[in-house]
Amino acid sequence: MLLGRTAECARLDDLVDAARGGRSAALVVRGEAGIGKSSLLAYAASVAGDLTQLRTHGIEAETALPYVGLADLFRPVTDLLDRIPERQAAALTGALALGPAVDQDRFAVAAGTLSLLGAVSETGPVLMVVDDAHWLDPYSLDALAFATRRLKREGVAALYATRDGDGTASRLAPVETLTLGGLDADSARRLVAGEPLSAHDVDRLLAEARGNPLALVELPALLARGGHRPDTGAPLPIGDMLTRTFHSAVARLPARTQDAVLLLAVLGPRPLAGTERVLRAHELTYAALEPAERAGLLTVEEGAYVFRHPLVRSSVYHGASAVRRWQAHRTVAHALRDATAPTAVERYAWHLAESGADPDEEVAAALERAASGGPGSLTLPLAARLYAHAARFTPEDEHRARRLLAAARAAQAAGSLDEAADLLDRALAHAAHERTRLDIRQVRCYVDIQRGRTALARDQLRAAVEDARHVDPALAAVMLGGVTFTELAIGDLTAARAASAESMRLADAFGDPSTALPVRLLHALVELLGGDAEKGRSLLHDLEKPLAAPDPAFPYPVSGVGGLCHLAAEELDAGNALLDRAVHAARASSTVGLLAHLLGTAAVLEFWGGRWNASLAHADEAVRLGEDTGRVLEVCRALAAQARTEAARGKEADCRRHAARAVSLAAVTGLPMDAARAHGALGLLELGLGRFEESARHLEQVRDFSVVNGRGDGLYLCWAADLADAYVHLHRTDEAYDVLRVLDHEAGRGDRPVTAAAARVRGMLEPARADLHMDRALARLDDVTAPFERARTEFARGELLRRQGRRGEARRRLRLGLALFERLGASGWADRAAAELRAAGGDGVRAGGAGHTPLDGLTPQELRVALAVGRGVTNHEVAEQLFLSVKTVEFHLGNIYRKLAGVHRRAQLVRLISRSADT
Repeated sequence: MLLGRTAECARLDDLVDAARGGRSAALVVRGEAGIGKSSLLAYAASVAGDLTQLRTHGIEAETALPYVGLADLFRPVTDLLDRIPERQAAALTGALALGPAVDQDRFAVAAGTLSLLGAVSETGPVLMVVDDAHWLDPYSLDALAFATRRLKREGVAALYATRDGDGTASRLAPVETLTLGGLDADSARRLVAGEPLSAHDVDRLLAEARGNPLALVELPALLARGGHRPDTGAPLPIGDMLTRTFHSAVARLPARTQDAVLLLAVLGPRPLAGTERVLRAHELTYAALEPAERAGLLTVEEGAYVFRHPLVRSSVYHGASAVRRWQAHRTVAHALRDATAPTAVERYAWHLAESGADPDEEVAAALERAASGGPGSLTLPLAARLYAHAARFTPEDEHRARRLLAAARAAQAAGSLDEAADLLDRALAHAAHERTRLDIRQVRCYVDIQRGRTALARDQLRAAVEDARHVDPALAAVMLGGVTFTELAIGDLTAARAASAESMRLADAFGDPSTALPVRLLHALVELLGGDAEKGRSLLHDLEKPLAAPDPAFPYPVSGVGGLCHLAAEELDAGNALLDRAVHAARASSTVGLLAHLLGTAAVLEFWGGRWNASLAHADEAVRLGEDTGRVLEVCRALAAQARTEAARGKEADCRRHAARAVSLAAVTGLPMDAARAHGALGLLELGLGRFEESARHLEQVRDFSVVNGRGDGLYLCWAADLADAYVHLHRTDEAYDVLRVLDHEAGRGDRPVTAAAARVRGMLEPARADLHMDRALARLDDVTAPFERARTEFARGELLRRQGRRGEARRRLRLGLALFERLGASGWADRAAAELRAAGGDGVRAGGAGHTPLDGLTPQELRVALAVGRGVTNHEVAEQLFLSVKTVEFHLGNIYRKLAGVHRRAQLVRLISRSADT
C-alpha cells in the first residue's frame, strides 16, 4: 500500500478484482506532475501479477508519430492478430507497421484495437496501463478511447494517467476520473522523516511541496546543498519547481555528460537508430552518461539508459540553450538521413525541422516521395504528417500549398477533421494559383460539412463557385452540388432548388461522368422533396446501376443521398435495400463516419416501415458513432429520428430528452431543419398522448419553418397530417383545411402514397363523405409496409363512426387499429384507441397490457445484438458488425435470454425476431 494513498489503492484493487471477475472497467488518474500517478499505476501492476499486462506510455518527442503508442502497447500480443476480423487485422497491422498499410480511416484501427483486446482477454483477465496519456499520440489515444468505451465483459482493466488540464480526460469520457491531490500532512512528514534536514527546512519543504510526493523526494537534496529561492509570497507551480531542481542537478554534471544527456533527451526512449551510434557521431560513449546515473537522473532498464522521470528529460531538454538543442537535433537527423522506414523518415523530418534547418527543395521532395509511396506503403495519418513536413521544407509558396493540401486530404480521409481544417487554412495562405486556391477552398468546405458547420460551408462554397465559373466550370458544377447538399441539410429547399438547377446546367455543359452521379442524384432529391416528383423518381431510377456500386469517393455519401431519395419518393423497400448494402460495406471496412450517416437515414426508413426497434437501434448507434467521429451533423439528425420513434412509442421521457438535445445541437451547428424535425417529434408525442394544444404548438413551429424554406411536407420532414389531426380535435376546422391544402399539393406532385394521409385528413374533416375518403386512404396502406399509417387511419375511421352512432362498425375499426398499435408498441395511441373502443361499447381491454413489443425491455445495445443475431449471424460476426468484443456479445445475449420470456436459445431468438415487426 502506498503511503497516504489508502483510498486510491483500494479503488485500484476493485478495478483489478472486477477484471478477475470478468467485468471490464476503466479509470483515468489525473493530477499535476509528480503527484504520484505513475506510482499508483505501478501499484496496480504489482497487485495484478496474475493478469496479462499491456503497457505503454506517452513520450513528448513521439506525440507526432501516429500509432507509436499503440504499437508499444500491443507489441507482446501481435501473434493474436489472426484471431480478429480480417479487415480490422489488416488496418491494425498497417498502423503498427507490421505489414502493408490499408487505405482506411482511423476508426478501422480503433475497431481492430477493441477486437485485439477482446482476443487477449480470451486467455484471462487483462490489465492495460497507459502512463503519461497526455503525451500519447492522438491516433493511439483515439483508438484506445473508442475501445475503452465499448469494453464490457472482457475482463479488461484499463488504467490511464494524465496531467491536469490537458484535455485527455475529456477525450476519454465518460470513463471515470480519479483526481489526485497532495499527500496529507502526516504522510508528507513521514515521507521526509529520514532526510538530514533541520526542523526549519522540513517545515519549509512541506510548505513548498504542498503534498507532492516527487517534490518531497527531490527537493531535500537541493535544500541540503543550501539551495533556495527567494520568498515572493507566490509559490512556483510544482512542475516548474521540480524542473528547476533537476536543471540544477544537470548543471553540475561534466560538460560531456551534459551533451550526452541532451542527446538522450532528444532521441527519446525508443530511438530507431541506436543510441550508441548517435553518441559516437557526437564523439561520445555510454561512459559519458555514468555521472548522470550516479546523480540519480538516469537509470538502467533492459540494458539501456532511461530518464528516471519524464520531468528529468523535460528539464534537460528545455533547460538547454536553443543553439545546443538545434545541434543535438541536427546530430540525430544526420544519423537518420538514410532511413527508409516511414516512421524513421518522419522522425528524420521532425529532427531536421527542430534543428533550425532552412527550407530545402531536395529535402521536401524526398519527404513528399515518402508520403506518396503508393498503396500499402504507409497509413493515412503518417502520410498526412510527411506531406506536412514536406511543406515545411518547401521554399516556393505554390508547391508548399499543394503539399499542405495533400496533407489535408490524407488527414480528412483518416477522419482527422480538425487537423485537416488547420492544414487547409495554412495551405490557402500560401497558394498563388487560382485553381489551387479553389481546390483548397472546396476541400475546406467539405471538411466543415463533416464537422457540422454547414452554414459556414455553404457560404464558403457559394463564394468559391463564382470564382470557379471562370476557371473550371466543371468544378463549379461539383461545388454547386455541395451547395445543394448543404442547403438541404440546413433545410432551405428554395435555395437548394436554385443551386441544383444551376449545377445540372453546368454539369451537362462542361461535366464528365465523374461529376454526373452526385449532381444528378442531388437534383433527383430536390425534385422529390419539392419539385416534380415523377421527374425526380425517373432521375433516381436512371441512377440505379451506379448506386448499386460501392460508394465512390465524393464529398458527400452517395448511397446515403440515394437512401434519402427513395425515402422522399416513398419507395421504402428500395431505400432499405440500398442502405442495407451500404451499411454492410461500411461495417465490413469499419468506415465509422460514413456508417453514422447511413444509419441515421436507415432509422427514418425503418420508422415508416413500422420496424421501430430497428429504427431505435440504428438511431442510437448513429448518435454514438457520430460522437466518436466528431460528426455533429449526424448526431443531430439521428437524435431527431430517435425522438420521433420514441414519440410514436409513447416513450415520453426519452423523446423529450433526445428532442431537447437535437434542438440544442441544431442551434449550435446552424441546422434548423433538425430542430424542426425534433419539434415534429414532440408534436407527434403530444398527439399520441391526446394533448392536442401542446401538439399543435410544436407542429406549428415545423409548419412555419416549412413555409419559409419551401419544403412542403414529406416523409423526412413530416408535419401536415399530424397538425391537421390536432386541429380537427381542437375544432379548428379552417386551419385544418389550410394544412390539408399542403397535403393535397404533395399528393398532386405525382403518384405518391402521401395521398393516403391527405384522404384520411379529408375524411376527418368531411364526415358525410368519410367512408369514401377513408376507403381511398386504406386502399393505399397495408399493415406490412405502412402499419402505423394504417393503424392511424383505422383509428380515425373508428372515431368518426362512433360519433355518427355506428357503434358496431366503429368497434370493428377500433379493434383493428388497437391491434396494430399494440403490435407496434405505440402505447399512447393504443390507450386512445382502447378508450374509444370502450366508449363504443367494446371491452377496450389492452391485449398487450402496457402496449409493448417483446423487445421493448432491452437496452439499445441489447437490441442491436438481438436484431443482428435475428439475422442468423454468428457471435463473431455480430462483434465485428457492432464494434464489440465476442465476450460482450455473449454477455448481452445472456441478458436478452433473461429478459425475453420463453427465449432461452439462439434459434428461439431468431424465430422471435422473424415473427416481429422488427425484421
